[in-house]
Amino acid sequence: MKKSLVALTIILLNLCAFGSEIIKIKLYDGESLTGRLSLPPDSSNIKLLIVYVPGTGPNTYLNKRKVGNVEFNYFDLFAEEFNKRGIGLFTYNTRGVEIGDAPPSYDKVDQAKYAKYLPLNEAKDVETVVTYFKNEDRFKNSKFALLGWSEGTIIASMVADRKVVKIDALLLAGYANDNLFDIIKWQFSGKSSIVNIRKYFDTNHDNIISKNEYESEETAASYFRTNVFKNADFSLMDVNKDSIIDYRDFKIKNEGFYKKLLAEIDSSNDSWIWSNYFRVTSKWLQTHFHLEANKTRLMRISIPIYIFHGADDGNVPVEGVYDIQSRFKKANKTNLHCYIFKEHDHDLNYLEWPFKKKISEGLTAIFNTAESLIK
Repeated sequence: MKKSLVALTIILLNLCAFGSEIIKIKLYDGESLTGRLSLPPDSSNIKLLIVYVPGTGPNTYLNKRKVGNVEFNYFDLFAEEFNKRGIGLFTYNTRGVEIGDAPPSYDKVDQAKYAKYLPLNEAKDVETVVTYFKNEDRFKNSKFALLGWSEGTIIASMVADRKVVKIDALLLAGYANDNLFDIIKWQFSGKSSIVNIRKYFDTNHDNIISKNEYESEETAASYFRTNVFKNADFSLMDVNKDSIIDYRDFKIKNEGFYKKLLAEIDSSNDSWIWSNYFRVTSKWLQTHFHLEANKTRLMRISIPIYIFHGADDGNVPVEGVYDIQSRFKKANKTNLHCYIFKEHDHDLNYLEWPFKKKISEGLTAIFNTAESLIK
């Protein structure tokens, strides 16, 4: 009987790891934003509230996902880890997006409202969220930090730079140093492709895959070659016939689609972009192409900035982190702190959590850094 009571107590404690409130916030143009406020059990004195600024495309305050046979709410891990450190977290539905029933992304998009999903509106929406909570008595003594991921690192930095609301720190993961046009150019340059596959083949870490490396029977190489490249012969992968596989081969492979994508963006072909590239509008892309890059924007920001980046990030190059470090050093600015994690991807190996119940080194660094802001 006692064992049963203990077990029940443990279950209840796990269920109450964080408390949540669903909140609707009216935006500047009359639209509303729905989000989830996750607070620790003792919410009488929240020293830090983090607003998570998500990456590109439709997002919900849960970001429920299905990968293979595994379903999970992406933001639950962040809520639990921040809350147990006494930190609040707010996540939200991006404009025109609601929680849906269909896997793998479990979202519903209202195309008319989603048309207003544009970079400056994203920044204004975050400012409205921060203002909303700053006007609540329970947060009157709280610090506010933005956790931006991927495109969210651009939006979060815009908010800090605009100074419409006071932000105390920026946490930037999957950091975008360059303008989105240059990032997409890099993604199709072949260099992104090599970053994504080198862990499976590149045993001597030179960003070149030899014939021996490609044809290796090592588990990782064999699995990837069989399941992704469908046992394609080395000669087919060596497109430019120089006896190696490197970024130049993938650049040739990507060139046709890259040119097509730019043409469809230029002609505002939203349906093609949505179906063949990403769930964004041509106007969102066109607007981003004309935005200032973080590599100059961050130079104006004086609050603490923390960057967390995977060395194997195939979405945005790790070289951008080295570049912004160099710029800050030359300017004698000391408010930038960068962390680069070996064998970590764009999501800092998040999927180790739903599949292995393991919190990666990169994610742990984010949680611990946030905690250091209130000590």
